[in-house]
Amino acid sequence: MAGSAPPASLIAPLWPDCHAAALAIVRPAHLPLWQAAAPYLDTRCNDRHTLYCYAFAENLLYAHPDADPAIVLPALLLHDVGWSSVPADKQLLSFGPHMRYPQLRRRHEVEGARIAAEILIAHATPAAVVAAITTIIDGHDTRAEPFSLHDALVKDADKLWRYTPFGVETLRGWFGYSLTEQFALLARWLETRFFTETAVLLARTLFTSLQLSYPP
Repeated sequence: MAGSAPPASLIAPLWPDCHAAALAIVRPAHLPLWQAAAPYLDTRCNDRHTLYCYAFAENLLYAHPDADPAIVLPALLLHDVGWSSVPADKQLLSFGPHMRYPQLRRRHEVEGARIAAEILIAHATPAAVVAAITTIIDGHDTRAEPFSLHDALVKDADKLWRYTPFGVETLRGWFGYSLTEQFALLARWLETRFFTETAVLLARTLFTSLQLSYPP
């Protein structure tokens, strides 16, 4: 079996539409990885978040043909499996504006890399690919600058979901932002949070759509 089962207290039914969405979004070759990762993603809306990240990564890869989808896409499917190792009542205090436990944010990266390695090895992933993916996961939030194009694309795809209605409503629910505060953050993040021009352009397009979708 790939990895240890996550704590029982963190296991609950996945978002009802996630498995159907995965069939439409995830490449057939990566569906076994999604199925192995899914039990670890049922916390913090990570199952749905992961599929958004994967879909955005497909768009970024289209503009970066020199990047390897066999590294970027599995890295996104697995990047947040480590949150399953963080107590549920401390997760929203481990990142964001109310962070009190930065060590738990780091734990989710370290444990995520470990769980990801077990899943990838169980699915006969070549050792070099396992190493590339787990190196990205181990630092995907806390590493300030990307060390490669693959790392940059993972970081950018991991942020683009914030520019969707799902991202807006999720972050508002987590942190109590007003819509005005949330939009101000999104505008500021356009200048500071992305590493590829493709991601900035996509974020700007998504932001415009958000502004047109929400009443002033």
